[in-house]
Amino acid sequence: MIINGIDVRRYGAILLTAETKPPKMTANYEMMSKALLPTEYDTDIPLGSMTMTIYFRGKNRATLERTMSSFMRNFRSSCIMEEIRGFKGKYKGFLTGDDYEKTLEKEKRILTLEFDGFFFDDEAEALFDQKLEGKLYAEGSRDTPCIIEVTAKADLTNYKITLNGEPYTIESLMNGETIVINGKTGKITKEGDNAFGSVDLWAFPKLQTGKNDLAFSTNGARVTVRYSPMWL
Repeated sequence: MIINGIDVRRYGAILLTAETKPPKMTANYEMMSKALLPTEYDTDIPLGSMTMTIYFRGKNRATLERTMSSFMRNFRSSCIMEEIRGFKGKYKGFLTGDDYEKTLEKEKRILTLEFDGFFFDDEAEALFDQKLEGKLYAEGSRDTPCIIEVTAKADLTNYKITLNGEPYTIESLMNGETIVINGKTGKITKEGDNAFGSVDLWAFPKLQTGKNDLAFSTNGARVTVRYSPMWL
């Protein structure tokens, strides 16, 4: 297993078990007084959870304690885990609990870690070159933020992209210029520079699982949509 780009074997560790649980979901609805049917609302999807046990072995007790201490620094913030035995993709986890189990030998211990998080795959992309409309079928089981990259094929003014009914209007873009609306970072850049005020939007772009509809106000641009499929 690899955590934040580091193989756990560097810590003298071996992954023993990894178990996941799906998110605890509750449908959001309200039964109005005297109503015959409930009123339904959008339901937020919380994070799932994972519990793993990791076996550590050191030359002696002092070495073991320091090695495990160094290992725990990986979880001061969210972490990325990959090559988890029995699972596909990468896991972004937020540590919620830990526990140590002593063994009969002082230089050996078992660490239990608990996380909230989700699995995600490598980045995928869809290209719409000088199109007026298009469809994107997103994999995964969670809505996911996406990146919209627009390169002008002609001088553009008030160029509008509509994604699932949500409009994104670029005030102006010269032929050959590229603007990036990054739903992952919440930033907008033009040719690498900050361009937050150059796009009129209510929210940063995201994709829903399955079909996503796109429309473009003119066919004067090449639009690339990039995203990482996310799983419950």
